[in-house]
Formats: sequence, structure tokens, C-alpha cells
Amino acid sequence: MLTLLTPSALLALLGLLVPLAIHLWNRRPGRTVRVGSVRWLAASANRRLRSLKLEQLLLLLLRAAVVAILAVALAGPAWQRPAPPARGQVLVSPELLTSMNIPSVRPLVDSLRRKGYEVSRLERGFLLISAEEWTALLAPPASTDSLGTTETAFLWARAEQAARRFAERPVHLLTSARLADLQGTRPNLPPNLTWQLIPTADSGAWVQAAAFSGSDKLRLLIGRSDEEKTTFRATSVARPAADGALTVPDLSGLRYETSPTGQVVVRLAADSAGTPVQRAAPRLWVYYAPDQAEDARYLGAALRAAGSGLLVPPVITVSAVAPTSTDSLAWVFWLSDAPMPAAWKARVRQGLIWWQQAPAPGVATTASFGPPGAEALIPLLRRAKATTLPPSATVWADGTGQAVLSRRAEGRGQVYKLHTRLNPAWSGLPDSPELPALLLDLVQPATPSLSLARNDYRIAAPAQIQAAIQPRLAAAQNAPQPAAKPAADTFTNLRPWAVLLAGLLFAVERLLAQRRPISSSVSTA
Repeated sequence: MLTLLTPSALLALLGLLVPLAIHLWNRRPGRTVRVGSVRWLAASANRRLRSLKLEQLLLLLLRAAVVAILAVALAGPAWQRPAPPARGQVLVSPELLTSMNIPSVRPLVDSLRRKGYEVSRLERGFLLISAEEWTALLAPPASTDSLGTTETAFLWARAEQAARRFAERPVHLLTSARLADLQGTRPNLPPNLTWQLIPTADSGAWVQAAAFSGSDKLRLLIGRSDEEKTTFRATSVARPAADGALTVPDLSGLRYETSPTGQVVVRLAADSAGTPVQRAAPRLWVYYAPDQAEDARYLGAALRAAGSGLLVPPVITVSAVAPTSTDSLAWVFWLSDAPMPAAWKARVRQGLIWWQQAPAPGVATTASFGPPGAEALIPLLRRAKATTLPPSATVWADGTGQAVLSRRAEGRGQVYKLHTRLNPAWSGLPDSPELPALLLDLVQPATPSLSLARNDYRIAAPAQIQAAIQPRLAAAQNAPQPAAKPAADTFTNLRPWAVLLAGLLFAVERLLAQRRPISSSVSTA
């Protein structure tokens, strides 16, 4: 609708009196007529007064219109369009959209649609899902081999973004229930958010690790995961003489293959990369300077605990004597403020993995972090001073998003940087029961296609989700709740169009004024 931003400016409409007065009085002067008696002058004046009448009505209307439109332009005309009503949002996570369980949420989503909710994707941009696209997603998948995406979902961060984006609306989240998708720090979510977890797959089995045992045995670490737990079982089978199928109880479709490069792998039918077979036990060396002897003691104990979870336990050496660059090592834990020796840099580029923690003295901090499923967060008391570091990837991050452990590729090897220390004065890592599991995830043989996160089918407890949604206080619940702030109307400024119209009418008025006939009344005695 049409509205005025400055209605008081309409007082300028009083200017309409100006063209009216000009039109009435702007007459051509009469001719001088000689009369024989003064009595004719009075009669002539009376006739002049009686001749005050409107002439050239179209010209008058044009002049009045120009003045009126300019007055309206001063008042700030605008076209006001009311904002559409805020609608509730149903946000469905991408990993749920690609799973076989999406038809199970159809009744809930259709019910919310009938109540006016919009259905969108729980991802960047929150793209709407049309009715046609939603119907296509409900169609049965062509194959049941795929159970959805294999990437981590980071649902905590997605939920927090959705809560900020739709702060004044009811929001209903539908996501997978996998514990592995709840990465990062749990945020405080507003009470207008409802979060429903949908279980995806029931269970899964995979080969986590494989290694030769002697000359005739092949040891396999079989992982199994369901809604409640993830377990591992080691088993031994006869080492095949040639490539072919492997017979393992309760695990079908397993094959033993040798790649063109000579790498032996065991592979499930659904796995394209396979699990490499380890030929010998890895060797780990923990070197420490005198001022970090306590750190080395904690690290050595955690590595031994982590090694018990490997198919072939590593050989661990904890020593104040630095290893030589000719030693056959898989990992070097360098607990010293001294930089990496030049001789070891070439070894790293050839495939060695190097670990170094923060140098003293560091700076105080109050952050914390924890892996998925941890019962308690791990406090950080000190961390390395901020410096310019080469580009690296964050492996562990604290609640503020800063790196606790980062990784940088160097040729075929890697360099890990711990931005704190394994010391009670620096962090809660030495006393945390999560440390062996964190190290196990690092030191076990790399199998990117069979990572623990991909095969972890444990589901999160609904209580963990509800604890993140902050309830209103009892007093606030009983008090009348303020109405949701309506969305602001949109205004289109019409002032330029009004000025343009006034200019066009003024041009027409000038054209007509120049063409009007010249006439005057002449009185004769």
C-alpha cells in the first residue's frame, strides 16, 4: 500500500493557492478608452470585478497538479509491502536424506508441512526442499549397499547455526543419531528448537587392521558396531598362498589381494581401497630432555595402553638418549624444546612421523576439549604462544576453535604439533582416560576408507541432546511471553518517480501556456 514517510510535509499543499491566485489575477492590461463622463468609470470597474472567473481550466489543473505532486514528493511517498509471516522450519541433515530411513520420518514432516512449516536442508544456506524433491527422496533406493554419507556431520555446529538463523521461529531438527556425527563442543541451544534423532543403520562389520604373524598366519582385527557399542575381535587365519577369498566366521565377502606395487591388502566387497597388511611391528621412540622427563613417563604409559589395542603391539622405547637417523622407526616423539635435527628432516620426507609438543614457557588459558562420547572435557591450562606456523590441519580443537594438536604433511611423512604439554601443569591430558584412545587413533596403521568414525554406529543418548537445549526458568515460563518480533515491512521509495512526473507535467504546462490564445475585454463608451 501507499504510505508517506513524512506526512507533515503535506502542508506544502497550501501552495495550491499560488497558481489559483495567479490564474485569477494574471490578466492582460486593458486598453485606455476615452469616455465623455466620469460616471462610465464606475460601470467599467464593476464589469471588471464581475469578470473574475476561471478561464483556461486545463492549464490551471496542470499547474495545481505540479504543485501537489511536489508537495507529496516532500512528504516521502513509498510503497509499503508487508513482510511474509515467519514460518516454522523443519531442517533435515544431509546424511539422513541419503539414508534408507528417510521414509520413516515422512508422517512427521508431512504433518509439520500442513501446519505451515518449511522443509530445508541442515547445511550451509539452509536450502529449501520442494515438494517434488521431497517426494523423490522418499523413493526406495536402488541399492541397499550404501548407508549414506561416510563423512563426519558436525551436528553441534549445524544446530547452533540454525538456532541463530531462525531465532524467532519454531525449529524442528531431524538428524542421524550416530554418536560420531556429534563432533566439536556442545553449544547452548535456545528452547524454540526441537531436535529428534533418527537411527540409520543397525550395525556394521569391517576389518580394522591386518598383519602377518610368523610365516603362515594372518591376523585380522574385526570391528563390529551397533547402536549400543563398538567392539573389536582379533582372529587368526591361515595365510593364503595366492590371491583369493578369505574365510572368516561372520564376515562374508573378504578377499586377500596383492596390489601391483607389492602391497598386500584384505578387502571387503563394499570397500574399494582395502586394509593394508602390516608386515612387522612398528617401532616408536620417545626421546625426552631432562625438564620433560615427567611428560615422557605419562606419554610412554599412554602409548603402551594404546598399543594393547593394536593387532600387533608396537615396540616402544622411552629414553633420554636421542635415536639415530639410521634407526628403523615409524614414530619419533621429540619431548624437547630443541628443533628437529636436520638429519631427521630427510627421514620425515621419506615417511617418518614426528611429534613435538609446545616449548616453554607458554601462556595461560582456560579452554577445554573432548573427543566424541567423552564423559568429561579435558581442561587446558597452558598452551604455546601464538606464532606464525606453516599451513597445517587441526586434529584436536578446543572449545574456542583453536588447535590443540595440528598435523602438517612433509613429503610422505607428517609432523604433529601438540600446542600444550602432557604435563599436569599444562593440561588434563596426563590424567584423562581418553588419552590412550586419542593416541590409538593416531598410531594405528592408516586406513582412511575404514576410519573409526565411518564405522561407528553407536547412537547418541537423547538426554545428551536435551541437555544442550536450555529450558526456560520456571518464573519465565509462568510469565506472559512476549510476542515474536514480526519481520520488518519493505518500502519502495517513490520520491524519484514523483519528481519525474512533476517535471513532465510542468513541460506540458509550459507548452500549453505558450499556445493559449491572447484575448482581452475592451469596454467602449
